[in-house]
Amino acid sequence: METEFSKLNISDENSNKDSNLENISQKNCSYCNKPFTKELWCKECDPFRMIEGWTSRNNDIDKFIKDIIYDARKSNGRFYDFKILEWVPFDRFEDLKQIGEGGFAKVYSATWIDGKVKYFKQDDGSWKKRESESIKVALKRLNGSQNMSAEYLNELKIHWKFTVLSDFLLKFYGITKDPETEEFLMILDVAQKGNLRSFLSSNFNKILWNHKIGHLYWIASNLDDLHGLGYFHKDFHSGNILQISDYKSYISDFGLSGPSNKQKSDDKICGVLPYIAPEE
Repeated sequence: METEFSKLNISDENSNKDSNLENISQKNCSYCNKPFTKELWCKECDPFRMIEGWTSRNNDIDKFIKDIIYDARKSNGRFYDFKILEWVPFDRFEDLKQIGEGGFAKVYSATWIDGKVKYFKQDDGSWKKRESESIKVALKRLNGSQNMSAEYLNELKIHWKFTVLSDFLLKFYGITKDPETEEFLMILDVAQKGNLRSFLSSNFNKILWNHKIGHLYWIASNLDDLHGLGYFHKDFHSGNILQISDYKSYISDFGLSGPSNKQKSDDKICGVLPYIAPEE
C-alpha cells in the first residue's frame, strides 16, 4: 500500500527531474545553475572546457572525473600544473609493454603522446592551453573492470585523495579504456626501478645505510599520509612499494584499502602475514 511518505518521495523525485529539464531548456549549467556558454557547462565550472565532448560510457567514471575537474576551478593559481584527472583516449598511448602483473591487475609502460595537460591563466581571466611534451607513464589495467565494480571505484577514489596531498606521492594522471576488452586502466607515474622487493634483491649490498633509512622515511611518510586521510592500506608489502628512483619509495595499490574506523569496529586483522606485527 502506498504511504504518504512514498508519495512525497515520488513527488520530490519528479520535481528534481522537472528542475533538471528546466535547467537544460533554459540553458543553465548543470553544476551551478548559471547560464552556460557551451553544452551543459558554464565557463566558471569548466574553465578548461574539459568536461564536454567525451564519455567513458560508465556513469560512475564520468562523474568521478568531472567532479574533480569541476572542483579544480577553486584554485587561484596563475599557472595550472595542478592535480586534475583526465579522460584520455586509448589511442593517445603507444609503445605499450607489460612490466608487471598481480592478482587483480596488469601493468604496462607506455608513452603518453600528449602528456599531462597544462593551462595558463591570461590577464583577461580566460585560460589558454599550454603545449605539452610526451611522457613515459604506467598503465595499470584493472582486470574485469568493464562494469567498474565498487572495489575498483574505491581504489580510484582513495588513490586520488592520496595523490592530491603532496607532490611527493605516486602521481595519478587519469583514466583510459582499452576499446577491445573495455577494461579501464589507470594512468600513473612509471616506477623506473620496479617494486621495493626486486630493487632490494638486486641492490641490497650496494645501497648505503643512510639511503636505506631514506627509503624507510619515504614509506613511513606515505603511510602517515594515508592514515591521516582515515584509511588503512590492508595489503601492505614490499611488492606494493614502488621505486620511482634509487632514493624514493612510494606505496601503491589501494584496492583493499578502507576506512580505519571500520577496521577497528570489525576487530579484524588485515594484511599479508609476513608483514603483520607479531603482537597482532
